[in-house]
Amino acid sequence: MVIPPHKTAVLSATGDTQRDHHIEVIAKQGRLAWQRITGYNLRNYAELAMQRYKRIFGNTMKARALPQQKTEAWISVSALNRMTNLGMPVSVKV
Repeated sequence: MVIPPHKTAVLSATGDTQRDHHIEVIAKQGRLAWQRITGYNLRNYAELAMQRYKRIFGNTMKARALPQQKTEAWISVSALNRMTNLGMPVSVKV
């Protein structure tokens, strides 16, 4: 799990931790480049997908038993994927 360091973060005394490396990359290349390098921006995609799921299908499952919940989740995710594929624009760089 990658957690972004605070804007005012400083290097540690040893300077060889993962956090120090992140701070150095942010200082040299910028926060947006750091997000692309570490894959931090993928977290937003996952959170957005969960937000869509909960808005459309609700916060709770209707089924009580686990096998039926698995089936319900599979059906609702398949429906969400189909809706997303139908509604996503096809962008072409001009």
